[in-house]
Amino acid sequence: MSEILIAILLAVALDRLVPDRRGFKMFTWYRDWAESIEQRFNGGKRVHGIGAVMLAIVPILAGIVLIRYILGELGWILQFVFDVVVLYLCLDICRLGKVAASVSEALQTGKVQEADQRLRELNGKGAPDFTEAGIARTTVEAVLKQGNSLVISPIFWFILLGPLGAVLQRLACILDRMWGHRYERFVEFGWAAARFDDLLGWVPARITALSYAIMGSFEDALHCWRRRVGVWSDINSGPLLASGFGAMHLQECDTGLEGEYEERPSDLAVIPDAGHVQRAMALVWRVLLFWLGVGILMAGAHLFGVFAG
Repeated sequence: MSEILIAILLAVALDRLVPDRRGFKMFTWYRDWAESIEQRFNGGKRVHGIGAVMLAIVPILAGIVLIRYILGELGWILQFVFDVVVLYLCLDICRLGKVAASVSEALQTGKVQEADQRLRELNGKGAPDFTEAGIARTTVEAVLKQGNSLVISPIFWFILLGPLGAVLQRLACILDRMWGHRYERFVEFGWAAARFDDLLGWVPARITALSYAIMGSFEDALHCWRRRVGVWSDINSGPLLASGFGAMHLQECDTGLEGEYEERPSDLAVIPDAGHVQRAMALVWRVLLFWLGVGILMAGAHLFGVFAG
């Protein structure tokens, strides 16, 4: 447990110290490869999508296992360094914070177009409502969701499966973003990618949603989670956004029917602005620090028990 915690702390520290990866973009080549797989396998059927997902993920995981085994044979320290580096490459909290800060700064200076362009670096499509409030809201949504997919979820799967788990989670996210059945071309082909990402994200999303409640307004977050989780169609986005909005006092949760579906609920308690973008990012950081603190306390208690015994 202590070794896993040290690896996580080092990976987070590396992400903080070298957020740009020295220009190395680990998953750029993977997106190109996944696109070539899709072009060859997309026959418009679910079975094609299942095969494509396996082809896009299994060889990478096999390579991770092989490299880790070889390094383990050479020395445990090399294997440990490999684990740290892989988790570091899968985390992206500082880039998330940097982009969120750039959106906030652009909104504060009235540069709406620039803010929308920077938002595209987070969600790939900008804001559906091209206003300051619309961009702020969409950025808050992106930060709350990616606080899970780029921070908590990779760490969760790293704890369970080591570097294999962290890479598996990131690859699933990428394939869902590229192939998820949101467009007509991927209605059937993207089903497997979307469901696989939902499966891997189900537990971490709810841990993150609970963490937003703990580190924000607990009562409001849980109330919104219970009342408004059904208004988002995505099974993992619902808890994250309902809890996050409630924790930040953004969502008015006493209106509307329970489970009533609405793609973008409009009953916000306040109009989102640049300050809410900063608060959303601060909430993600608090969640990360909270769990790191819990891990340190647990490791300290374990060591104390060993020495005391």
